[in-house]
Amino acid sequence: MQISKSDYMLFLKHPAWLWLKKHARHLLPPVDAALQVRFDEGHAFEPYSEALFPGLVRLGFSDFASYEALTARTKEKWQSGADVVAQGRYEDEHVTCISDIVSRNEDGYVLTEIKSGTSAKPEHIFDLAFQCFVLEATGFPITRCEVAHVNRNYVRAGEIDPTELVAITEITEKVAGQLDATRARIDQALSVVASSSMPDPAPERARLKSYEEWLEVRDKLDPPLAENSIHRLPFMNAEKATALIRAGISTINAITDPSMLGKSTRRYLSALAQGGRTVDKYALDRFLSEITYPVYYFDYETSQSLLPPWDGTRPYQQVPFQYSLHFQREPGGEVKHREYLHRDESNPMPALLERLRADVGETGSVLVWYEGFEKARNNEMAEAFPEHAVFLHDLNARVIDLMKPFADETITDPAFKGSASIKAVLPALLPELSYDDLEIKEGGSASRLWKEVTLTNPQTPEREKVYADLIDYCTRDTWAMVGIHKELLAM
Repeated sequence: MQISKSDYMLFLKHPAWLWLKKHARHLLPPVDAALQVRFDEGHAFEPYSEALFPGLVRLGFSDFASYEALTARTKEKWQSGADVVAQGRYEDEHVTCISDIVSRNEDGYVLTEIKSGTSAKPEHIFDLAFQCFVLEATGFPITRCEVAHVNRNYVRAGEIDPTELVAITEITEKVAGQLDATRARIDQALSVVASSSMPDPAPERARLKSYEEWLEVRDKLDPPLAENSIHRLPFMNAEKATALIRAGISTINAITDPSMLGKSTRRYLSALAQGGRTVDKYALDRFLSEITYPVYYFDYETSQSLLPPWDGTRPYQQVPFQYSLHFQREPGGEVKHREYLHRDESNPMPALLERLRADVGETGSVLVWYEGFEKARNNEMAEAFPEHAVFLHDLNARVIDLMKPFADETITDPAFKGSASIKAVLPALLPELSYDDLEIKEGGSASRLWKEVTLTNPQTPEREKVYADLIDYCTRDTWAMVGIHKELLAM
């Protein structure tokens, strides 16, 4: 019986999760397309981190047989005089790990973990502590632990420079502080694997921000969670659920002190208590009076990449590649539509901005949903393209957030589930207008698919179909705003 690093991290998320992996793997969700993209981007980042280590010997495996042989191959490389080994495997009886980079220094060895985020995170400490336990048990005394991650401030100028793209953060002391606890947790994880019965699957036992993800797994178990369980509350998390459970509260109707909950969950319970939709007509009238015609209903779709595709862009920068713009010249007037979708591998922003300047007038309100997003994109583009800065700052000055009356509880409805997102509000206000009939239903898929057919695989026969679906999705976003504004006026 042996556990790997991924087994150990799964145990830390929830002990029952590890048990299911070993005894009922069919209940675990498959890797979805969005998660696979994150894996792929992480793999693409590895060579840039490895480039910082001269003389690096890269191992790894391609199938189970090569995985089984990897420990011996790793040992052989070290014995033959290697100073830096990447993707080597180390094992000691019940534990094993594949480490990203292990390198010699004057006192012992340095463990470098490659992570595709923009900083060292708390969970990385647990990850490296497990590896340290394995490495030291196999004769590799670790004197330094570090995380190689993305430098969020890097701006591409020509070929990507690994020394600028990759940042190193040392976490040796933090890892050392976890070693004793790691030994105890490894024993606990081994006990879970050896057990014939699953540990308590209670969602409040989820850790490392895995609460919502574990709920999806938990719902597949028999029996499923009760409909009146506190875990069915929107915007719940493990910490709040634990506090309620410790207070003896396990069902929604037993909650008497909403102050124990977050704002969005309180909003939902308040709407339930009201028994239906409520509208503060004075506040709504004040909000609507700020909107002046012509009115533009506006939405960006954006793409982000770990490796910045174009000069002047940063890792994970949200780059607009599409917009939809419905507009109405006067109250009750005809609603017209304009749009832009970038269709080649060049930086989308210059062409998009030229079209936007032609499509949106110089006066009138610009309605968006969650103004922080669109305004941030405009500010970023104003900095990158100063010739458009005045236009973009003027555009931001005209922005009004159509989400506001739902976020500040001017309008409440239990059907919103405590959320002010357009995906929650639209079906409650206009059930006949939804995203269900679309091939693309949310922004993450839009971003991933545009990048796939435009940058990654532009020769795919699905390209034009994806572009048509992108137009349908972005158009639905702004048409939904047209409908919601009309409903607000009717209130």
